[in-house]
Amino acid sequence: MGKSLRDMTRQEQAAYFKSKDYCGEQLKVVMDAVSYGISIDYLQLFEDTTIPVETMETMFTAMKEDYGVKETAFLSTVHKEESGRILLEALKSGVPLSELQGIYQEGMLPIELREKILPLMQGRKAIPEKIGERMEFLTETVRELKESLSRQGSFIEDLKKSMEEKTEIFSVQEKEAESITEDMDDAYYLELEEQFRQAREDAERLLEEREETNRKVRELEAENKHLQEQLLLQQSYVAGVQEQKRVQERIQPVIRNSQQEKADCQRQNKSAEMETGKQLKPLSSFHFPFIRKKPGLLEKLAGELDAGQIAEVRLGIEDGLTESQLALLADKAMDADKMKELRMTMKILNERGQET
Repeated sequence: MGKSLRDMTRQEQAAYFKSKDYCGEQLKVVMDAVSYGISIDYLQLFEDTTIPVETMETMFTAMKEDYGVKETAFLSTVHKEESGRILLEALKSGVPLSELQGIYQEGMLPIELREKILPLMQGRKAIPEKIGERMEFLTETVRELKESLSRQGSFIEDLKKSMEEKTEIFSVQEKEAESITEDMDDAYYLELEEQFRQAREDAERLLEEREETNRKVRELEAENKHLQEQLLLQQSYVAGVQEQKRVQERIQPVIRNSQQEKADCQRQNKSAEMETGKQLKPLSSFHFPFIRKKPGLLEKLAGELDAGQIAEVRLGIEDGLTESQLALLADKAMDADKMKELRMTMKILNERGQET
């Protein structure tokens, strides 16, 4: 019987997943998770080889940030990349899994999902305020501790000086003790010795307290820095959500107006087509004389005129000459230069209203 995934080494886990039917990108995500050291409870979620690679990447992000096995399993069922990112953002902002499961439905569009989740995320705007209060408290505590450290440092320096002075006194007293009589009261000597011992104990205690205070300051400063980072992330996210909402509010009227204009344009085009059809019906049986005679003119152009002469006739058509004028112009006896002069003369007459 083979080993379970939990009993395998990292190398055996990598070999196990490589033997499964993953595509290249899927296998890369799984290998990254194994190399990262993701726990077995998370890795077991990759057993399903039908999970899209985009969903796997979202799951891997949740695994690295340790959002929970249940939360990651829920993300594995969301096969739209954008929807997965929206749900991951909601988890980061503190929305409980139970609320997200109640909102999400398979096939839901990402924009619909964001609209439903946004109120839950906005409801946690109080979090930055609480973070700010905690940061203010920590800042004040650090300030007080640093002031205490400064006072302790000054006291220790004074104590060291005092101990040095008392050591000199003690040495003097010891020398004098050799020359004094036996009945001399040694109360002063004993008092100095007791003060010296007490000062040494006080110095040791203060040094220990100073080290402990330094440790607390480092911890509080680290926590303060972490809270500042959280606050910046929260503020950045809230600002992004608000900006997106403002953009959507600006775009919606434009989309509605565009749709209305498109509908009006379609109705106008349809009405115009119906009107054009009515106008064309009476003309369907009418035949223009020019159209009937034009094939004869084309045959004449093709069979009797050279290229230069044909070019002059074409220019005459562009100049708006009448059918009779074109027929007169298309005379093979005239060369191209003469036809040009005649064409220009006809054009001038037409412009003056003196058609030939």
